[in-house]
Amino acid sequence: MSNSDDEPRNDAEQLSIEGDGALTDDSQYLSVLGDVIELLEAGRQAAARSVNSIMTVSYWKIGRCIIESEQQGEGRAIYGESLIKRLSADLKQKVGRGFSERNLEQMR
Repeated sequence: MSNSDDEPRNDAEQLSIEGDGALTDDSQYLSVLGDVIELLEAGRQAAARSVNSIMTVSYWKIGRCIIESEQQGEGRAIYGESLIKRLSADLKQKVGRGFSERNLEQMR
């Protein structure tokens, strides 16, 4: 494929690998490229779903931990703000954002 630098290239020429004789037909190459992109996008979506599921379970477990600490073996919890405030401050410092008092209350 010989194009001078000032001539515009079509999509097939821009996406194909010059000098590689493995795929000589641009449409065949574009088909392979499309398949690879589709696989990558599907993998990314599956990873995002997996992470979302894991985070949901983690937040549920955090809430359970908070409630168990508040109940201290009793049938009902004595709700105090001190545990939530302290957890929020420490978690934000150690692991970053996402652990405001409101978020922790919602997990609880």
